[in-house]
Amino acid sequence: MHHIDKPVKLILDTDMGNDIDDALALAMIHSLEARGECQLLGVMLSKDNPYAPAMVDAINTFYHRGDVPIGMVQNGATPQVGNFNQAVLEMTDEAGLPCFPTTHPQGSYPPAVPLLRRLLAESEDHSVVIVPIGFSTNLHQLFDSPADEISELNGKELFTQKVSHVVMMAGCFDEENLAHHREYNIVKDLEAATRFIHDSPRPIYFTGWEVGSAIKIPARSIEQDYRWTQDHPVVEGYKRYMKMPYDRPSWDLTAVLHAVRPDRDYFQELGPGRVTVTEDGKTLFDTNAPGEHYVLSVDHTQCQIVREIQVELSSQPILR
Repeated sequence: MHHIDKPVKLILDTDMGNDIDDALALAMIHSLEARGECQLLGVMLSKDNPYAPAMVDAINTFYHRGDVPIGMVQNGATPQVGNFNQAVLEMTDEAGLPCFPTTHPQGSYPPAVPLLRRLLAESEDHSVVIVPIGFSTNLHQLFDSPADEISELNGKELFTQKVSHVVMMAGCFDEENLAHHREYNIVKDLEAATRFIHDSPRPIYFTGWEVGSAIKIPARSIEQDYRWTQDHPVVEGYKRYMKMPYDRPSWDLTAVLHAVRPDRDYFQELGPGRVTVTEDGKTLFDTNAPGEHYVLSVDHTQCQIVREIQVELSSQPILR
């Protein structure tokens, strides 16, 4: 079904700072890019706090990819600073210089929608894989964007023409949890998630809450696998997000892994069908309804394999 012969072109949309898996997922992308498996076209922030794009910038800069464009949400959810972005950015060395410098001056990140429009307009048709691991705010706003000097297409037309498919960490599709669970990325901007999922003209692959919950990043990886560098922004973020040692679900990493390596049988794909977002934020998947939605699942063996792959990739030393 999926044949990949050239690097997968990715746009990541993240709420960096609300949880630590976003940082690990971004590290994973840089490792996969170093291996020639993907190309990160840009990163959009759906967390509306100025330290969120700066943290992305610091991680990109650490991986020698400070040139990656970063777009900032307008009127987005979760303006809180969070537990680690500011703390990591304010770390200094003996000389008083930042441990993790950024490439762009803080506050200089352009609005996400025009940047999304430009990145899509510059891409080949059906070539871009969008990976939302935060809220759908930017994509919802993109759909509403009119034709302009960047493109004569409106946002939804541009998306239709340039995007291959979407792999998003969103929703909960596990019968056991569905009854009482409202997944964070859906409910924090429910209007945007509902509109984007219901209206997306391209296929969407969902990695739900239950998938990442079953595959945890072990604290021992954070403690042991990054010895190739004295300071690592993701490790410092992990230590500040919660009290060490803790294992954390790898929600966002599963979306990245499937986006870049869809043909490795890491996950089972259920579908096609249609995901509906209810008014109270549940995600219902109907395989009898016509649609281009797919839901990923994992069995016990896949959990073990995926965890080891994600640990290896997120901690991979920088290939110079």
